[in-house]
Amino acid sequence: MKELEEKALLCTRTGQVMTEFPDARSMMDVIREYALAHKAQGGRSLKELYYSDLHPEIASWKVAEFKADVVGDHEIRWERRGTAQSSNITIEKYLLHHRRYLELPLLYIHKGDSSRRLLFWMGESGKISAQDWPGIQKYLDAGYSLISLDPRGLGETRMKYKAMSPDDPALALLDFDRAYMNPLSSVLADYVYNSLLTGRPYFLQMIEDIEIGARFAGEKLGHPVEIKVVGAGNASTLASAVAETLPGMKLWEQPDSKPVRWSEIVDQKLEVWPIEYLLPGGAYVH
Repeated sequence: MKELEEKALLCTRTGQVMTEFPDARSMMDVIREYALAHKAQGGRSLKELYYSDLHPEIASWKVAEFKADVVGDHEIRWERRGTAQSSNITIEKYLLHHRRYLELPLLYIHKGDSSRRLLFWMGESGKISAQDWPGIQKYLDAGYSLISLDPRGLGETRMKYKAMSPDDPALALLDFDRAYMNPLSSVLADYVYNSLLTGRPYFLQMIEDIEIGARFAGEKLGHPVEIKVVGAGNASTLASAVAETLPGMKLWEQPDSKPVRWSEIVDQKLEVWPIEYLLPGGAYVH
């Protein structure tokens, strides 16, 4: 037992993958070899994956005010949830109802008369929170109005429980936010895996929620002359994917951010990375 513990410690320090038998191969090795062997076959682009047969045709949905009635599969019903004022900045809160039972919390932030230049701001855990506020002013000063929302399963729409892992009981002892999004075993990870069974990966669902927010903005807030998207921290991957996928969306470049590239995950045999970005065939996209 002591020998096994020492080997595990050595592997942790050197970045190696520990295997129990000398002739064993790690799953990461197998995945990398498979990806390299099939690399020449290529794959579909991210945009092609997004607009597959399961894309819900959001551009054709009806947008109207919510009246406490049943929301259709092809509707966006907006509900105003209040307004706050801070100096010359107005924060409007909305709840978008769609796909009958889904809800999308959204903030619309603007100075004075709302600008027709729109910026979607994405955070690692959802929409703008109090700790994000100091970095928001620069976008408003640049002449943009902001929209920030909680993709399904994040922010206000998080599922209010933790996952228990027999492999690592310590995960349940983490604070709620870290436990909820833990890439090895968590509630969000379970949601991501289940989304693969339905055929629409969670990563594409997150992009859908941005498209729903943009559809609402165009119909309710006035069609913008320019739309950009920016992501804080790990959300830079989502922002980059949105700009690559949705027409009319441009990326707000951030030199210090580096989006996740699925090919790099496979090539470097990384075991820990944001689970929300799991995408079958992603190694052939980037």
